[in-house]
Amino acid sequence: MWIEHIWEQTRLAMPEENLPDFATLQKTRQHLFKSAPYVAFEDNIRDPQNHPFPTPSGKIEIFSKRLYDMHHPEIPALSHYVPAHEGPEDELAKTFPLQLITWKGKNRANSTQYANPWLIEVQQQKLWINPQDAQKRGIAQGDTVRIHNARGICEIPAEVTPRIIPGVVAMQAGAWWQPDERGIDKGGCANVLSSARITALAKGNSHQTMLVEVAKA
Repeated sequence: MWIEHIWEQTRLAMPEENLPDFATLQKTRQHLFKSAPYVAFEDNIRDPQNHPFPTPSGKIEIFSKRLYDMHHPEIPALSHYVPAHEGPEDELAKTFPLQLITWKGKNRANSTQYANPWLIEVQQQKLWINPQDAQKRGIAQGDTVRIHNARGICEIPAEVTPRIIPGVVAMQAGAWWQPDERGIDKGGCANVLSSARITALAKGNSHQTMLVEVAKA
């Protein structure tokens, strides 16, 4: 039985716990593990000489000399607010006043399982929009809305909710691109609206930097 196999592997991996055999565990139905309060960076704190932090100084660094030496305006050596390329201060906000963000959902891993009909039934791809923003645009709960900017267009149902602040809209990340005959995405794929700009330090894709407008489709 696979459960018994996993338990025996656990016993071998944790001899200091003196775990009971599987038959005993089935009778007692529980085992109280020995545990102590977890202290983050305990070794580094107790013995910094032998357990330095992975920084040039071996300490926690509030100021990063490595970042400072890059002389990059978007990579500050001391943390502070850096305006987004497409944020509320951007001139583009006059045309596309809503900041689109995305979140990771519990019904799929990124785009994996997006086409699973059972999971689609549980959670449909929708655009979250605050009631204030929805009212300004004549949008009601469940209306199909057009999310657009200069890069692309998506059309999905609206979720009118106070759980997102005014000026910001959101959809779940990982939806597949499903264009119709006009090239309009019907799947709620945020990549249709995102830029190809990369982040300054990691050179990854720049999330949460999408200004859009939303209208009733």
